[in-house]
Amino acid sequence: MAAASPMSTMTTNIGTDGPSTSTVTVQSATPRPITAYLNPLAMVSSLWKNRALAVALATRDIEQKYKAHRLGILWVLVNPLVLLAVYTFVFSVVFPTKLTQRSDEKLGLFALAVFAGLLTFSIFREIAARAPMVIVSNRHFVTKMVFPLEVLALAEVLSALFNFAIGMVVWLVGYGFIVREVPTWHALLVPVLILPVCLAGLGVSWIFSSLGAFLRDLASMVELGITVLFFVTPIFFRIDRIQDERFRRILEYNPLAHVVQGVRSALLDHAEPDWAWFGWALAGSLVLAVVGYAFFMKSKRAFADVL
Repeated sequence: MAAASPMSTMTTNIGTDGPSTSTVTVQSATPRPITAYLNPLAMVSSLWKNRALAVALATRDIEQKYKAHRLGILWVLVNPLVLLAVYTFVFSVVFPTKLTQRSDEKLGLFALAVFAGLLTFSIFREIAARAPMVIVSNRHFVTKMVFPLEVLALAEVLSALFNFAIGMVVWLVGYGFIVREVPTWHALLVPVLILPVCLAGLGVSWIFSSLGAFLRDLASMVELGITVLFFVTPIFFRIDRIQDERFRRILEYNPLAHVVQGVRSALLDHAEPDWAWFGWALAGSLVLAVVGYAFFMKSKRAFADVL
């Protein structure tokens, strides 16, 4: 029997100005192999076609998250600032070591270095922590309408980038007060340097959201993994200050480590990052994104059966 051909149908886009409709292609009744989705161009094309929908979903998420709070969007800053104060006090006052703060390094510069690391890591942390519940919390998109579910991961990335941008504004203000200078042109490299984090976040979001639809306790395991990853990422220490070469090499295998160090170098050291390591991190994150996309597209047929 010949496979059924793809057909067109109408899908609902949720925007800030009200719902709108657009035509999308529904997969045929014959399942496609997972290798059919291992195409970076197809992934980028799908995300680009649904970019307006992703922006609308991210905007709705941000508005719903903070509209009930009296301080509103200022709550974006509360968590990183509290963590910044705690870690700066603990690792520069209570337990100062050569791994964290140099003897000639001012407390303000150390706090800026920690804050830059926290903001960079928070992109991945926010995406990964929310990923297991993305499909479950948006089950109406699965069961009641035809919807490009893969765009939900992009919306999560945009939401995390919004919080990162707000935090960077605060970082720049703090830099001006502490250093009394304007950051050099190297600061313009930050949007490029965080690209591997965004791509890795996309891939992780697709994988974890797919698995989360079937394994409801995945969120707890992901939370534990994020905690471990946080402490092996050089946020309040520097890898080059670790004396034991074996442990230093192990930590260097963490792609987030090089992104954090690259952002910190651009912002505080006024230097370009290690482009070789950046290239490896970018390539690895792209592979992860493509694999995550393929895994999600292959798995989403079964979402309606378990929700």
